[in-house]
Amino acid sequence: MDISIMTVSIPLDGDTMQEVKELLQEDTENYDSLLSVHELTDFHLKGFCVLAYDDETDKLVGVLSAIDRLETGEFEWGAVVSPPIRKRGIGTGLFEELGRNLALRKATFDLALVPEESQVGREWLETLNYVHDFSERTMVARAEAILNCNEIEIIPYSKNESQLIEVLISAFGDSVEEAMNFIAFNTQTPNRKLMIATLENRVVGTVTIADDSDKLWVTGLGVHEHARGKGIATAMLNWAKNEAFYLGKETIYLDVEIDNDTALSVYEKVGFETIQHTHFYQKR
Repeated sequence: MDISIMTVSIPLDGDTMQEVKELLQEDTENYDSLLSVHELTDFHLKGFCVLAYDDETDKLVGVLSAIDRLETGEFEWGAVVSPPIRKRGIGTGLFEELGRNLALRKATFDLALVPEESQVGREWLETLNYVHDFSERTMVARAEAILNCNEIEIIPYSKNESQLIEVLISAFGDSVEEAMNFIAFNTQTPNRKLMIATLENRVVGTVTIADDSDKLWVTGLGVHEHARGKGIATAMLNWAKNEAFYLGKETIYLDVEIDNDTALSVYEKVGFETIQHTHFYQKR
């Protein structure tokens, strides 16, 4: 089998997106989230896809997506090859083209994503000298109308930059520059809404919602260390479920690191259930 490999920048055109969707339907595992399929037509997303075609049939037989979501030079990538023709070097070809493109884009770091169920994928990454870094759960909850706690106000971010930066530094260990990049990304990217939680006129938490077609995603949820244990994370999650309901969504999603027991406990208490595990690998 002769294979042609090419790179295309995001956003993908309609025909290519249809080819990607047809390829993913060949697999029993769900790779939509892994490859960020619903974002590959977003003009504001920075990244690229590597495509592998069978020269004889002109059929797409492999795809790799690489995304620099915050435009910091740090890429997350995932790949899938048509199940009947795996272990024929197509994945290696995709990976070599990935490396060439990361070098061209002066990438500073890359993380590879692989689903829990893919033992073959994990073994393949290990042959490429990647090692496990951390794992995440994807969780889902039903959207529903919920009254928010009166003491904790959830409002769109518009000012209070210094207070929000304090929350981001405390909650995530960000530097000031990383916090400012986070704010810029979530305020300038369409379909994203950056919110802050205030208590006694002080910013104590933050959460972002991302509108993804029929789904709503929760991301960047954090609470200042001095304000924990006061129900702020619960209030923000309930606000997000309420927002999803009034936007006409049936479900709301989030990702969380598997070893974050405190966050997992909060999410489960407000109705989130685990539907997928994803492993993240970094170059040794």
